[in-house]
Amino acid sequence: MINKTASAMLVLVFLGLYLMSGQGAAQDWTGRLSVSEYKLRAAYLYNFSKFIRWPESAFESKDAALVIGLLGEDVPMEIGELLNSKRIGSRPIEVRQYRTGESMDDCHLLYLESSRNWMPVLRTLKSSRVITVGDAPSFADDGGAIQLVTIRQRLRFIINLKAPGFTGVELDSRLLSLALEIKK
Repeated sequence: MINKTASAMLVLVFLGLYLMSGQGAAQDWTGRLSVSEYKLRAAYLYNFSKFIRWPESAFESKDAALVIGLLGEDVPMEIGELLNSKRIGSRPIEVRQYRTGESMDDCHLLYLESSRNWMPVLRTLKSSRVITVGDAPSFADDGGAIQLVTIRQRLRFIINLKAPGFTGVELDSRLLSLALEIKK
């Protein structure tokens, strides 16, 4: 049963993110996201990780960190700076920058920058527990777990329940209720 206070708090958090997303949805002339847009993505990554429950077997130990990965040389470490001091329950968050070809099996949630060639990465992670997040137009259709979508200068998300990263994890129903679309 969902606690009404917790449910209201979740709605307020995502509503705040939703309203803030209109302020930073612009890209600069190079096509890269603005710093405020990366900060918004960091907030979404943090909130996604709060409402996804990984099994204990997904961690090396009881005290092991929840690893949020960033893939792409252009992803600024502002995301890492915002998330490194946070905790998910009793677990600290550790942000790691990955490069294509590197093993990402120790990662729990991975943000793939849309300008990267992310299809080979999704194929590589097909048999892993890594939950992928990206904002490329066909990300969820092509096997990504969570696709960030900007609609009318507002950041929303699509959840692809068929993505391999969701195997063995539990998604909070409140997170599912806020999704723009759920692919089953």
